[in-house]
Amino acid sequence: MKKFFKRALALTLACTMVFSLAACKKNPDAEQNAGTTDNAQYTYNQYMEASPTNWNPHTWEMNSDSEMQSYINMGFVDITIADDGVNFEWVYEMADSIEDITAEFEDKDKWGITENSGRVFEIKLNQAAKWEDGTVINADSYIYSMQKQLDPEMKNYRANSYFEGDASILNAKGYFNNNLVGEDYFCTLAAAGYANVAEAVAAGEKVYVNIYDFYAIKTAEGLGYAPIDDETLIRDEAVAEGEDGDWVSPKEIYEAYFADGAMYAAYQPSYCGVIRQYEETSWEEVGLYKADDYTLIYITENPCEMFYFLSNATSIWLVHEGLYEANMETIGDLKATSYCTNLESTLSYGPYKLVSFEKDKEFVFERNENWYGWTDGKHEGQFQTTRIVYQVIADHNTQLQLFTSGQLDGIGLSADDMRTYRMSDYLLKTDQTYTFRFIFASDLKALAALEEVANDGANKKVLSYDDFRKAISLAMDRTRLCNEGTSAYKPAYYLLNYLYYTDIANNSESQYRRTPEAMEAVLRLYGIEYGAGKTYATVEEAFNAVTGYDVAQAKELFQSVYTQAIADGNYTDGQEIKINCMATAATSLSAEDIAQQDLLNEFVAAATVGTGFEGKITFTFQCGSATRYADVAAGKVEMIRGAWGGAAFYPFSTIRVYCEPDYMGGLSAIHESCGWDPSTETLTIVYDFNGDGTAEETTKTFQAWAQSINGAGEYAADPDKALVVLSWLETGILASYQCIPWASETASTMFSMKIEYATLDYNIMYGYGGLRLMTYKYNDDQWKEFVESQGGTLSYE
Repeated sequence: MKKFFKRALALTLACTMVFSLAACKKNPDAEQNAGTTDNAQYTYNQYMEASPTNWNPHTWEMNSDSEMQSYINMGFVDITIADDGVNFEWVYEMADSIEDITAEFEDKDKWGITENSGRVFEIKLNQAAKWEDGTVINADSYIYSMQKQLDPEMKNYRANSYFEGDASILNAKGYFNNNLVGEDYFCTLAAAGYANVAEAVAAGEKVYVNIYDFYAIKTAEGLGYAPIDDETLIRDEAVAEGEDGDWVSPKEIYEAYFADGAMYAAYQPSYCGVIRQYEETSWEEVGLYKADDYTLIYITENPCEMFYFLSNATSIWLVHEGLYEANMETIGDLKATSYCTNLESTLSYGPYKLVSFEKDKEFVFERNENWYGWTDGKHEGQFQTTRIVYQVIADHNTQLQLFTSGQLDGIGLSADDMRTYRMSDYLLKTDQTYTFRFIFASDLKALAALEEVANDGANKKVLSYDDFRKAISLAMDRTRLCNEGTSAYKPAYYLLNYLYYTDIANNSESQYRRTPEAMEAVLRLYGIEYGAGKTYATVEEAFNAVTGYDVAQAKELFQSVYTQAIADGNYTDGQEIKINCMATAATSLSAEDIAQQDLLNEFVAAATVGTGFEGKITFTFQCGSATRYADVAAGKVEMIRGAWGGAAFYPFSTIRVYCEPDYMGGLSAIHESCGWDPSTETLTIVYDFNGDGTAEETTKTFQAWAQSINGAGEYAADPDKALVVLSWLETGILASYQCIPWASETASTMFSMKIEYATLDYNIMYGYGGLRLMTYKYNDDQWKEFVESQGGTLSYE
């Protein structure tokens, strides 16, 4: 995963948002020793391929950062195995209790609480909680931390976790935007509550047209909007300097495209709007305050079920005030802190504390003696681990050698490894939420600039053609790509895999991917029909037949793009096409990376035989960039390999990472946005939204559709309509071919003979029980003796 919280307690072995259908099996050498009270040492040895860089809960981005937090932090609640050994249960940690007190809340009028608005939660804090240095944690600690999380002068990366989504705090977004107070912003007619231009004008509003997003031009003032009656001529920005270009006025744009009777009149609510100003929001208006020293009142912006509130409460925003402030600095116009970026700037309030950190080498955790769990009587038999050691090891062969010599307690397997260990009793194959995809820059200007930088005579501009990227997708044999280029990943033709649940709180079998609507999302993409008289009788039959592999159609598309690109002056006959793919942040390519590169070249070579592109296209995987997601969005690289995942219970929210810039913090945060703007690109859905029995076409921008199924959106409270919108959004995003999904991740791992997980039957809520319930067959001294007795090498085959 690139982003999204994943509470990793033991590398990929203990991710809490993963589900496996594997039958239950027990560790072959299991001995029950939970609750051991001896003084022996139990060290958990793990590795990362690259050092974490920032485990500040306000700004972290990568999985390695999240993994660091999992040892030193603790949520208000956590999830563990229920007494029946199958189901899950919530356990209170940093909170003693959480209750929905909306019904009896006395200040409903003050906070605008109604049946259809947010909910009020009372959080009773754990009064035994302390920082590792003994500093007391109380309600003031949380208030300070949230003020910094939302600080408009800091613009912290994770702030949107608290002003968007199920658990968003009332008025938090307004507080976050206080740095913009007094500035104008373009507010669409729809957002301002107007159905069309006439209604806004009748209300005395001055109406503007969004001319930049639609027509790629700006006013002389540099704004992306202008009054619809403005006749000032503006030059098309897309025309190269020195060339003749179109000169047009905002009035002409409005009359040609958006006025009543024009071709896009239906888009008036999205492309026409009024000017509003950001208004100041005081902290007293934000829905988080202390009722007493150990009680927080948390008011959500939108309705929120207890299940989802608790799910969000497995991670919290708490920071140590003194250390946070001590590491504060000003960078440009913003404030920032280097809190939680090294040993000196890190303090724990969880079960373990960081005791050493050597970047790119090793970091170590030991028990935090000030953690309440050691003495509260509620954690007996849990957290047997006394020490955790991570080595930074990029080379897989070194990782495997250390594992088989007993120096690591877990190992991620490669495709080659699976040939050796596929029958191992210590093998775990765990489905993950992540969908791997190839992501492209498709903006013609950006691609032309990349050609100039490369200066090798090769072409990249062909990537600007949708059908060229579609042809790449159709040329890919995803089954071979997964079988030969990964450690048992599964082919994917979609954005959201089988681990996403639409209503996990009430239905543990509510997998989005198994719904007819989700299946139809893929069938629409490939133009596959089903029903009486069709090749496939049912939606399931049709969906199960999808391969995404059609070399004949790929050839047709490659040839048509070849012809069109020459006609457009974007390709010269015989020109090489060199496509660089930034594949990983690691410092070197793995054997799997190279296998994927070679397979991709093989697939496209086969699909271009007999076309004008035959023998001309080459993909080269590259490594070493930690900013590849931002780079492809900015057009600094033409292609990357990446993955989105996490948030398994929030498919309606997860889709926003592809199509809602306002949610993600700007268009540049949408990985697929170089050449595609979901805030202006429109999607037409055919469905009976009015409930009158007639399916009609309804058109909105991708962003507007995503907003409609989240928060207080018009369909957010209607599960059936929300599901339809989600499925169409998935089709629309895929049909843009800004990204090509190809694999659903499966973590193929082995665990050490030294350890025992609580269960080997994976559950989406608690994984394998995590570090909390993990126990040891051997203490450190016994393990050393055992490994020596085996000649220093352990057999896991």
